[in-house]
Amino acid sequence: MCSNLPKEYYEYQPHGRNWVVYRIRRDATGSTGTKVGQFLTKEEARREVYRLNGWK
Repeated sequence: MCSNLPKEYYEYQPHGRNWVVYRIRRDATGSTGTKVGQFLTKEEARREVYRLNGWK
């Protein structure tokens, strides 16, 4: 596990033909992902992750 990642962040992964955005929460025992959205394209999912993480 990367120690430079925040305790909570968002990432996207392929899911069938779609892309899913997950909220990742890390703690001492590992990490847990919760689905927060599903998108038709990788670009839409990427934009949402950037927005949720506060990236530009």
